Amino acid sequence: MMFIWFLLIGLVIYALVAKPGKRFSDWHKSGESPEDILTKRFINGEITEEEYKKMQKVINN
Repeated sequence: MMFIWFLLIGLVIYALVAKPGKRFSDWHKSGESPEDILTKRFINGEITEEEYKKMQKVINN
């Protein structure tokens, strides 16, 4: 009986922590540096050149 409660609590915790749409095995960091991510965002047009330069200064300081 106690095992069922532990299992139920574990499932509730997993449901609260789990990221929607991602499997548990995919929960690792991408390995990209902040500079890489910033450059990708600039290349994809998500940020302007001004924003890119400002963010580069923040990252490098």
